Amino acid sequence: MSILRRHAGIVAVLAAGIGLRLVLAYVVFPNQGLATDLGFFTSWARTLASAGPGGFYESAQSANYPPGYPYLLWIIGLVAQPIAALTGQSADQAILELLKLPAMGGDVLLALLLYRAGSRWMSRRAGIVAAALYLFIPVTWYDSALWGQVDALGALVMLAALFLLVEGWSEAAAALGAFSILVKPQDGIVLFVIAPVLVRRHLLRVGSGPMPAIHGRLAGLDRALGGLLHEPGAVRLGTSAVAAGLALIIPLLPFDIIRLAPASLADVPVIGHVAGLVSLVLSASGQFSVLTVNAYNPWALVGPQPLAALMGGSGGAWTADSLQVLAGIPAYLLSAILLGAAVLVVMAGLLRRDGWLPIFLGFSILALAFYLLPTCVHERYLFPFFASGALLAASAAGWLAGYAGVGLLNAVNIHAVLAAPLTVSFGGGGFGGFGGGRAGSGAGGFGFGGGPLRGLATDIALPFASLVRSEIAITAVALGQAAALAALLVAWAFVVLRPRRPVASSVTSRTQALSG
Repeated sequence: MSILRRHAGIVAVLAAGIGLRLVLAYVVFPNQGLATDLGFFTSWARTLASAGPGGFYESAQSANYPPGYPYLLWIIGLVAQPIAALTGQSADQAILELLKLPAMGGDVLLALLLYRAGSRWMSRRAGIVAAALYLFIPVTWYDSALWGQVDALGALVMLAALFLLVEGWSEAAAALGAFSILVKPQDGIVLFVIAPVLVRRHLLRVGSGPMPAIHGRLAGLDRALGGLLHEPGAVRLGTSAVAAGLALIIPLLPFDIIRLAPASLADVPVIGHVAGLVSLVLSASGQFSVLTVNAYNPWALVGPQPLAALMGGSGGAWTADSLQVLAGIPAYLLSAILLGAAVLVVMAGLLRRDGWLPIFLGFSILALAFYLLPTCVHERYLFPFFASGALLAASAAGWLAGYAGVGLLNAVNIHAVLAAPLTVSFGGGGFGGFGGGRAGSGAGGFGFGGGPLRGLATDIALPFASLVRSEIAITAVALGQAAALAALLVAWAFVVLRPRRPVASSVTSRTQALSG
């Protein structure tokens, strides 16, 4: 009972957060979301239940996700069968009713992780605030309880990797960072935070990072390995790389993703699986070779018919990102240059400064940059920002104001996509499906239609569609989020370039690392 009283605040926050999601998902919008996505997920779960992972990519329609999320769909497909038998539902109906649970569960687990991190590095109050901010900012429950998407699961894996990194668990952080690619390939951005921190701790400033507390059997293993699990040094970069490789490769093996590999590698175990993953990622990245896939970022303001004009008008087609935008440079190349510059700025800063604040701020910058700077971006690509940003927002009023502002702007974008059927879609010119897009963008072999089971899962109808799709709203969101990135970069310069505080000799390296 004393433990319950001690944690009453976070228990109340979690209960309210999950209660909100359950009401939205099963009372207000039952069997509703983005029908195309829910239809594909239902079809994939049914395929996994019948064919297993070894027949997934051969049998599933338009399977463009790596194996991370399909593992959960496999469980859902299996669990749905006895539920359907007991309730008299069809298997597809039972699957559909389960689809939003993993993402909503991911929201709760992520809030718990934020509470844990905030309590350890700041105060219990800060941990509760961080968890509440994440659970109740509209973007998160729009994504899971309304849309039926699974961005919370990728964000959970990435945030867990960052937590372990701050605590000094190098190999575990690297492993989770690599595994995040299998949830969604774009989640691999977390590796651009993990890699420089590990290089700093184990090569450039050996011993500057925290030493994790090792207990029980793990301590015995550490002694048998001669202190390998906690002693810093170059060898830890190797062990971290091995852990990352295993976390990436082992989950691939049960799946028939090897069939997507080039013919010369398709019969080579392990290498063929990795080649198949690469082919899948390249094909998915070439699926939408356009300036923006309904993301209200600055690319929505570019082109002869920008998204800002199309969304609020009579509709039309997205603009191909081969459009020349600056001195003959195509948009996709310029976007890659800009994103690469942002990545280099963050990585260089993390080579100079360690600690929870630089790590979480650096990741937040990358999450925002990955949404704002590249072409081909969806509106949901900003989701990871709201996981890491919640911890920053709980630490100071300035961060809180920025977090709330970006959350409001992105909510407008997501609301616009969910509000009613869109009249903006694919155009001609060699893009709009797997195997299309820029030359050399990836392997073919996939289709992308209207999605199965649209009659079973229905689209949500939300109010104010014309308002959130107006040109002035899109322009305001794009410019507001760009201003937020500029402000974060200014804060980044201050954090990483400020003079290092003198530290008394009695202070441990762990305290130095956690304080930044």
